[in-house]
Amino acid sequence: MRNYIFAAIFALGLPGYAQVCTVNWTNVHQRIDGFGASSAWRSTWNNTLADMFFSTNNGIVYTDNASPKNTTTNNGIGLSLLRNHIAYASSASAGATPTTAETSIMQMAQARGALVWSAPWTPAAGFKSTNDIYDANHATGGGINGGSYLGSGNNATNLAYASQLANYVYSMEHSPNNVNIYAISIQNEPDANVTSYEACQWSGAQIHDFVTNLYNAFVAKGVASTKIMLPESQNWPDYQNLTGPAMTDPNVAADVGIVADHNYDGSTGPSNLSKNSYSKALWETEVSILSGSDSSITNGVYYAQRIYLFLTVAQVNAYHYWWLISGNSTGNQGLLDNNASLTKRFFVFGQYSRFVRPGYYRIGASNTGNALISAYNDTNSGNFAIVAVNTNNTSIYQTFNLTNFTAGSVTPWLTTSNLSLAGTNAVTVSNSSFTYTLPALSVVTFVGQQQTNTPPTLAPVVNQTINAGVPLVITNAATDTNQPPQTLTFSLLSTPTNATLTPLNNTNAIFAWRPLVSQANTTNVITVQVADNGTPSLSATNSFVLTVNPLAQPTVSSISVSGGQVSLVATGASGPDYTLWASTNLTSWQVLFTSNSPVIPVTLVDTNFNTCPIRFYRIQLGP
Repeated sequence: MRNYIFAAIFALGLPGYAQVCTVNWTNVHQRIDGFGASSAWRSTWNNTLADMFFSTNNGIVYTDNASPKNTTTNNGIGLSLLRNHIAYASSASAGATPTTAETSIMQMAQARGALVWSAPWTPAAGFKSTNDIYDANHATGGGINGGSYLGSGNNATNLAYASQLANYVYSMEHSPNNVNIYAISIQNEPDANVTSYEACQWSGAQIHDFVTNLYNAFVAKGVASTKIMLPESQNWPDYQNLTGPAMTDPNVAADVGIVADHNYDGSTGPSNLSKNSYSKALWETEVSILSGSDSSITNGVYYAQRIYLFLTVAQVNAYHYWWLISGNSTGNQGLLDNNASLTKRFFVFGQYSRFVRPGYYRIGASNTGNALISAYNDTNSGNFAIVAVNTNNTSIYQTFNLTNFTAGSVTPWLTTSNLSLAGTNAVTVSNSSFTYTLPALSVVTFVGQQQTNTPPTLAPVVNQTINAGVPLVITNAATDTNQPPQTLTFSLLSTPTNATLTPLNNTNAIFAWRPLVSQANTTNVITVQVADNGTPSLSATNSFVLTVNPLAQPTVSSISVSGGQVSLVATGASGPDYTLWASTNLTSWQVLFTSNSPVIPVTLVDTNFNTCPIRFYRIQLGP
């Protein structure tokens, strides 16, 4: 931790100017692991505080410790990460177990869905030299406050201290503690020049060597799922390159789960937030203003700006404040002031942490104006959150265009000079767009549910076998669960040339076909498609097989002449038309009669036989 004077620097804007932000569902960036703070050295706790910090409950009645006390009703900010302090063991024995004073806090946070991770401020004095590495200072407090670590390679110090941290994880995860430790940091601020409280300096080489020892100790103790975090430098740029030796060694890097550092780089620093995560989760794990006490909206918007920059520029997976509640007269060190009074930065954290949940992903949010806007989604649930920070002293009329998704409405939640994480009336989304006036010096989170477009479905159609000439009518029934109902369009993707598909209504279409005689003895695959008019348009297809039997040639079973007419009785395939042709010379033929799909046997009659006593007949099947 380092002291810096608070100086908020805000972007200049064009008050009231219409600005447009495009939020793109499919422009996906980093996963979000969560937001948190530390309970270091704190032991007293209650359910109301736990609800305020770690739940998303509404209407929490809270009384602070101010004089006179203030009682307010608030909404939980939903922190999802708790960082706790590991109390060093009393000896350097491999069998010793470090402890913590924060077990009840850890249990309450975990019960409300938060992940708990732990950091040591120092190992036992027996593992240390009293000399610092990076300065000329010497450890005080019996070798606890300052000094440097003595471990290297697989020496006794590394083996014993790794065993102690594994003992700690095991003891916390088993009865009576029952707290799962998500991750262990190797050392809090291994590059800090500190002799007034627990501290220990490490080199990058020592961190490199210790990782493998710690991982092996976790495996031996059956707690290998606990992630190893490094290096937690006091500065985001990690000026001593504490990360490099471990992460450029593939054998060591494989055992590391999280790359993390603090952000004590001045009120606007560092100038470059880009950082190599070595394909690991990247966490910012501590920041605060270490002097003064400021609970104003100006201070709150300052931290909204810092969170925005770390999420969008540094692309961190997690962001932490220093203390949950300031432990001394410097109120700015806690999300709550030193008398546990509410601050605007507390609620600003909630503008992110309550709605941008672990497992969300940051998605594209490109703004033409100067509001600081970031967006996040959960593809599993379809939930999304858009966080807009107005650092100006005047309001901004902001338009939001939703790309590759839409929603029916969004609900704004606001922290301003007179509102604290307050939900307001829903705003209608029309044609994937909505507008909102961002108040001066405010943080507004728009919470919504993706209006998912589910594809329509088609009822199956059984395969059929028919004769040529038999009219076939099949109803293709579609179902679409979207509300309001969408317009469905039917089409034939594969079909005989003489078949048709005619919409009956929005959910049914009639397939009609009368196979030609020339189509006898064929197999025909029919594929019907139905598409909706959603965004994006989705469709379904269904295929069925229509087999046309071979054509049975007609035969004449009897011929009779009576009363000047000839009657021919024919048998054959049912379905086709039977046409009687006549000729006197076997060259010129004349149609005498057509019976459309007659009942077999069919009688074909020539009523003009007397006009020409010599007649030749033939029967043709059609169509």
